[in-house]
Amino acid sequence: MNWLLIAISAHFLFALVFIIDKFLLSHTRVRPRALAFYVGILGGAALLLIPFGFVIPSVSQIIISLITGILFIFAILCFYKSVQFGEVSRIAPIIGGAISLFTLVLTYFFLEERLAVSQLIAFFLLVSGGVIMIWPRKKSCLKGGKVPLIKRLPLAILAALFFAGSYVLTKFVFMEQPFISGFVWIRMGGILGAVLLIFWPGGRQEIFKVSKSIKAKTGGLVIFSKSLSAGAFILLNYAIYLGSVALVNALQGIQYVFLLVIALFLSRKFPQIIKEQISDTIIIQKIIAILLIGLGLGFLVF
Repeated sequence: MNWLLIAISAHFLFALVFIIDKFLLSHTRVRPRALAFYVGILGGAALLLIPFGFVIPSVSQIIISLITGILFIFAILCFYKSVQFGEVSRIAPIIGGAISLFTLVLTYFFLEERLAVSQLIAFFLLVSGGVIMIWPRKKSCLKGGKVPLIKRLPLAILAALFFAGSYVLTKFVFMEQPFISGFVWIRMGGILGAVLLIFWPGGRQEIFKVSKSIKAKTGGLVIFSKSLSAGAFILLNYAIYLGSVALVNALQGIQYVFLLVIALFLSRKFPQIIKEQISDTIIIQKIIAILLIGLGLGFLVF
């Protein structure tokens, strides 16, 4: 299986994770900081890989690896906060498009990758798709839930920046370390990021007190979601290890297709699970936006 198929598989799993996490955030007492904490702690399962290729790199590599993991946890936190009160099929493409743009810029400066004409065209298409995705349909369209979408955009952009930084540093780590060793060190950074969330103002209460009141069924769903997330993260990291980090992130256009189809299906069949705004106009708008984003990502990939 080449990096392309691995990346597509990872993005499909992430689409499932986003839908499950949206349900958890909207219908249970689970909060963004608690979910981000579980991502970091459960990522500690990577320590089981230590006997299969773990090495101790230079001090600078250890520091970079830990920072990479911490950035990912804070990216997850910002992402969950941005989707908590709105449509996941609207905010995820915005974040994904921004991740691709930030990744290309960061790889240009830090990994010495240079932009081709096709990549400049991709920038235009990605930005255009993102604008159409969030363009107001009515006066109330920016609401997207309890919090206006325009107020969630800064968090979405910050999440994208953290994700891009984490992914670019991940590629840098894999350029210097074997896959298993680099992955384990990065996951150690994720554990450290989770611990930092505990000491964030209000973190202990949000993570532990709320967690104690969660029902067993909800707790099982959290574990299932984070297990899927762990699998997706491993696949994504391996795809980055094998290929270009910019191209792997560019393939998120496929994730949007998965995400939209799953969200619309559940919204029609099981509205108690997730509720998306659905009308012919909205569907056409989202399809056009996703097609533009997908076309832009296609320029990056091919």
